This record gives sequence, structure tokens and C-alpha cells, in this order.
Amino acid sequence: MKNVTVTMSEALLQRARVAAARDGKSLSRFVAEAVEQRVGRPLTQREALDRFLSGPLMRLTDENGRAPSRDELYE
Repeated sequence: MKNVTVTMSEALLQRARVAAARDGKSLSRFVAEAVEQRVGRPLTQREALDRFLSGPLMRLTDENGRAPSRDELYE
């Protein structure tokens, strides 16, 4: 874990402290969870693979079912 300095108004700080206390969390954990919700968490390797494999299929052949030659691929 790394420490980060965050600058905010007194009013915002007070509201954040109240919200953290209401949730039963430290201010640090409250802010960290808020940032994680905003930027998301990294996908695991399995999640990334599942997402890739569930996407649209790539067309590897032309309308006649012919795959491109190596030279055609590099044009």
C-alpha cells in the first residue's frame, strides 16, 4: 500500500468523514473504495480471457472461405 495526499475543502472532508463513519469504515478505506469504484479494478487473467473469448468472432476468411496468404496479410 502507498500513502497519498489528497487536498479537498473542509466541507467535503467533513461530509466524507460522516459518510465513512456511517458505513463503519475509516476515511482511508472509504476514499480508496470510492476511487476503485470510479476507475475499476484490474481484471484477473481468467476474466480477461473470458471477456476476449466471448467477444465477436474475427473473420479470418474471405467470402469464398479462402484465408489470405502471408503476402496479403502484410500488404
